[in-house]
Amino acid sequence: MNQHVNDVKYVGWVMESVPIAVFENYELSSMTLKYRRQCSQSDALQSMCSPTSCTAKLEKEAEVEVNGAGCSYRAGSQTSIPDVAKCVPPHLQFTHLLRLQVDGAEILQGKTQWRLKKSKHLH
Repeated sequence: MNQHVNDVKYVGWVMESVPIAVFENYELSSMTLKYRRQCSQSDALQSMCSPTSCTAKLEKEAEVEVNGAGCSYRAGSQTSIPDVAKCVPPHLQFTHLLRLQVDGAEILQGKTQWRLKKSKHLH
């Protein structure tokens, strides 16, 4: 009636910014949202996320990071994309921000935690 957005819509917008590789390899284990202000259905928003704890070590002590493009592998000066099964850490955490596109005003801040899907556990 008042044209404000339902809480379920906020969750959907937060999830839109999570990289596809995360959905393929992880399941959501927790979500915390802090609402800063309301928005209406006509507002244009930006949905952003950033990994906050996403590094793991491979067998040879190489560092692996999960970013928006997937996994990146750093060993010395070489950078490549390894097999995802070798580079996924058991847990990930992302911070999220929804803001108005017109002036950057914060609508919502959030955190999500993800655990590796049972079928993806490394042995």
